[in-house]
Amino acid sequence: MVKAVVGLLVAVLSFALPPDIEIPFMKLSFLNLKEDLEEANEEGKYLFIMFHQEGCPFCDKMYRVTFQEQRVKEFYTKNFYMVLIDIKGANPVVDFDGREMTEKEFAHKHRVRATPVFLFVDKDGKTIVKLVGYFPPKDWFLIGRWIVEGHYKKVSLYRFVREERKRIRW
Repeated sequence: MVKAVVGLLVAVLSFALPPDIEIPFMKLSFLNLKEDLEEANEEGKYLFIMFHQEGCPFCDKMYRVTFQEQRVKEFYTKNFYMVLIDIKGANPVVDFDGREMTEKEFAHKHRVRATPVFLFVDKDGKTIVKLVGYFPPKDWFLIGRWIVEGHYKKVSLYRFVREERKRIRW
């Protein structure tokens, strides 16, 4: 039984990512977000969801460019877990409040119609920020810092990224 479940999980994930891509901060998940959040909290990490779909060129660019940049990989592996949600998927998802729905219903609940969309949550599962589209490595790194360093509590993401782009050497 365990082998069957693990096999199914591997099969699902193999369709989600190109075969030559490795993302160390991607969490192998049974899509129980409540449990994923608890595990992230225990490890002192933040959880974020990447809504994606097959054939999405901007998702692919995130996988191949942004997520492969060494500084991004190291920072996000240390500080984040990423869970993939297919916006057209039928797999069951357990939301942060314990309610079960399909991936497609979960995406609809969060008003996701195009991809990629990133939903970052705090330690209680409350939305910190929802971001749409492709982000280059430098900006993605700064988004991570904005969350991990707690800047989201006092300054807008736009202002933080604009000011930090000038300071950071890339």
